[in-house]
Amino acid sequence: MFNIDKKYITIGIKEQIGIDIQLFMWNEIEKRINLKKELDYLQVFNISIIDKDKGIVKIEHTQEIPEYKKTSIIKSKEVRNNLKVFVILEAEYSTMLLASEY
Repeated sequence: MFNIDKKYITIGIKEQIGIDIQLFMWNEIEKRINLKKELDYLQVFNISIIDKDKGIVKIEHTQEIPEYKKTSIIKSKEVRNNLKVFVILEAEYSTMLLASEY
């Protein structure tokens, strides 16, 4: 099983994604764990700005095996660019990083 009690983020996440979006992504994974859903070791979040002035952002959460996709629209002025985020789940810890840091 995966452990998300020990969470780590990279410098890219710290610099480019606000804490509200970070917590949203961690919570999405925790919800699936609590519902006893099967998780892939690689969780992918595509973050797109819909309306920069109003702070409306689309977050698409996917995994490959088993196939999963969920789209959420939230308000956050902390997102400055469209980004792809990976969360790698391990037995001892989990790491959130930008796809460009992989």
